[in-house]
Amino acid sequence: NNRRSPVPFLGPVHSLETIEGAISAFKDSVEVVRFKSLDDTCAEAANLIADGKVAAWYRGRMEFGPRALGHRSIIADPGHSEMRDRINAMVKMREAFRPFAPAATLETAHQWFEVEPGQAFPYMIMIVDVRPQYRAALPAITHVNGSARLQTVSQEDNPEFHALLKAVGKTTGREMLLNTSFNVKGQPIVNTPHEAIETFLGTGIDVLFLENVLLRRRGR
Repeated sequence: NNRRSPVPFLGPVHSLETIEGAISAFKDSVEVVRFKSLDDTCAEAANLIADGKVAAWYRGRMEFGPRALGHRSIIADPGHSEMRDRINAMVKMREAFRPFAPAATLETAHQWFEVEPGQAFPYMIMIVDVRPQYRAALPAITHVNGSARLQTVSQEDNPEFHALLKAVGKTTGREMLLNTSFNVKGQPIVNTPHEAIETFLGTGIDVLFLENVLLRRRGR
């Protein structure tokens, strides 16, 4: 029996009006690019991820619970060895030995991890083994003992984050991201668009995607 409760996107959702109001409040600090569609947004995010950028991804209803599952996330390419240290230095200030968790599409997770094809781990709470031949290639998400805390992402339960992972697959060769919660150490996960921009500007995160809007710091 593989029935389970749905992925817990039960928190607040904010209108485009609220998002535009927040962008307007920070207009002297950010440069803005607006995309017409989810596909265009994902394509640009995937290019930036492949280029080694750290992105914040803010979309849809907030997660209810302790983990960011793709609606209030900091994301990066897990194949960059310096990514763990960079994100630790910019936002998390965690012990150096603690890797971040991977999010992978449900249909490809078994290629990289020792799980059955189609086996779902949607909540980022299960520890699995990274396949030995890929451990060196995935340094930012592989624990010293070869394990990782995997989140699988299905089109059914998490369609927009799934679309992003599919786009990332086209630029990096892996439908996988390092995924950690969009907050700084000691603060809760960001809720409002205003908090998202404020947190972005207060950290070393390279870019912020607010729905279909890309924000960069002015003058960078």
